[in-house]
Amino acid sequence: MADSTDYYAVLGIARDAPEDEIKRAYRKLARKYHPDVNPGKKEAEEKFKQISAAYEVLSNSEKRKLYDEFGVEGLRGGFDPEQTRAYQRWSEDRAATGASDEEVPFDFDFGDIFGARAGRVPRQGYPSAGDDIHATVTLDFVTALRGTLIEVRTPVQSTCPACSGSGEEPGSRPETCPDCQGSGKRRIARGPMNLVTECPRCGGDGKIRTPCRNCGGSGVLQSDQTVEVRIPAGADDGSELRVRGKGGAGVSGGPPGDLIIHTRVTPHPLFKRDKLDLTLTLPITLREAYSGASVSVPTPSGTVQVKIPPRAQSGSTLRVRGKGVARGSSTGDLYLELQVRVPDAADEALESALERTDELYAKPVREEIRL
Repeated sequence: MADSTDYYAVLGIARDAPEDEIKRAYRKLARKYHPDVNPGKKEAEEKFKQISAAYEVLSNSEKRKLYDEFGVEGLRGGFDPEQTRAYQRWSEDRAATGASDEEVPFDFDFGDIFGARAGRVPRQGYPSAGDDIHATVTLDFVTALRGTLIEVRTPVQSTCPACSGSGEEPGSRPETCPDCQGSGKRRIARGPMNLVTECPRCGGDGKIRTPCRNCGGSGVLQSDQTVEVRIPAGADDGSELRVRGKGGAGVSGGPPGDLIIHTRVTPHPLFKRDKLDLTLTLPITLREAYSGASVSVPTPSGTVQVKIPPRAQSGSTLRVRGKGVARGSSTGDLYLELQVRVPDAADEALESALERTDELYAKPVREEIRL
C-alpha cells in the first residue's frame, strides 16, 4: 500500500498529472475501495479515506501548490508559508556562509510556523474551525440524471450550550499558568539560538481554565443531525457535493466544518454514460434497416422519435443531440448503436427473397477481412 502522506502515490499518478487525470484516477479507485462495495473490510475503508484525502488536496489548485512545496505540513490550519520560506532561506544562507551559532542571537518558536492547529489540540479560548463530515449516498441512474432532494443523517459535534463552545466552566475564573507565568511559551534549548515551544500545561494560552462539566472542556457535544440536501441534476458516480456549515461545530467560536456528500450511482441496464454523453444499443428489424423507419427511443427526459436511414448497417451509430445528461448549462448527446435483428421464425418466402439480395451487394461483404 502506498504511503498515505504521498498523495500522488495514493492515486497512482505522476506529480505533474493534469486535473482530468487526477479525477479519473480518483473515480477508478473510489469505485474499487468504496465501503458499500467492500462491506466490513477495514482495509478497504482506510484505503477509501486515503483516496478521498488525496483527491481533496490534489483537486484543489491552492492546496496542491502548498502540498507540492511543503508536504502535508503545509495543509495544516494556521500554517504560515511566508514565515516557513523565510526560515528556510535563513537556514540555507547560514549553511552557505558557514555561520556559527554565536552569530544568530534570537529565539525561534516552532509553533509560529504551524499556528494553533499544527496537529495538536487548539489552545484554550482560541477559535478553531470544526471538522468536515463525509457521507456517501447511493442513487439509481435515472435519479442521478434528474436530480433529487434527499435527507442525510450523520453524527455531528454540536456546540456545547452550557459554555457556548468555549470549553470553560461558566462562572469560573482563569488563573495564570504557573509553568510559563502566563506567556504560553516554554524554552526547550538555550544558546545563541534559543528554541521555544508551546507550554504543554496551558496549551499556549497562558491561563489555566476550569473545564466545562457538561462537555469535559471540549466545547462540543456528540449528537445526530438530519440535513436536507439537493443533489443537482447530472450527478455522476464519485461526484462530491459540499454543504457549507453542516460539519462539526467550531471550537471557541470558530466556524463549523462542512458536510461532504459522495455520490455512488448504480449502473443502468440500458444506458452507458461517458461524462455528459449517453449510449444506447438500439435493436432494429431487417425491414427497418433496409427501408428506413421512424422508431420510438427512450431517453432520460422522455421518449423521442428517431429516423433510421435506409440501408442502415448493424453497428453504425446515430447521434441524437441534446438528449444526454443535462448538468447546469451544459447538455450531452445520446448515441444510438444500431443492432440489426433477424426474425426468430423460419419462413421459406423470406429465405427465397433473401437469396436474391446476394446480387445487390457492390462487393463481397467479407472482402476487407481477407489475409
